[in-house]
Amino acid sequence: MVEQNLDIETTRNEDHYGAAIHHLSLLRNKRCLMAYMYNRAEVIQSFRWKVGPVLPHDIQEKLHFSEKEYFKNHSAAIKSYISEMDIDLTVDMVPPKDPYIQVRVLEDIGEVSLGDHSVSLTKNSLHFLRRTDAEQFISQGLMEEFLE
Repeated sequence: MVEQNLDIETTRNEDHYGAAIHHLSLLRNKRCLMAYMYNRAEVIQSFRWKVGPVLPHDIQEKLHFSEKEYFKNHSAAIKSYISEMDIDLTVDMVPPKDPYIQVRVLEDIGEVSLGDHSVSLTKNSLHFLRRTDAEQFISQGLMEEFLE
């Protein structure tokens, strides 16, 4: 355009429109990638509330190193907040009707210390436990609430 003595500000040619389309395509792709990354971050954050501070191996295999680090840092932040405020945020948001529930063990867990006593949690055994003690095992899929 300079060689042809054309004004860059007012002259519009195929190069100008091609560059504009290319630029707008880049901006659209960037928005799509940012939305995808935000969605992945939300899913990774939800894992902390669903499965606890340790991810199962099958989920870890599907995460990138930076996503694993993000989960670890997010989990550490929640743990720090819970210890600082001295309140467990991982229990039910709605107060339970009964603090104790009957559970059935789905997989052998072994001997577990629950507060002032220890319990042997073997597969298919039934136990009457405090809801707060059973919640972590239920969220990991190791036991289920037994409804008669």
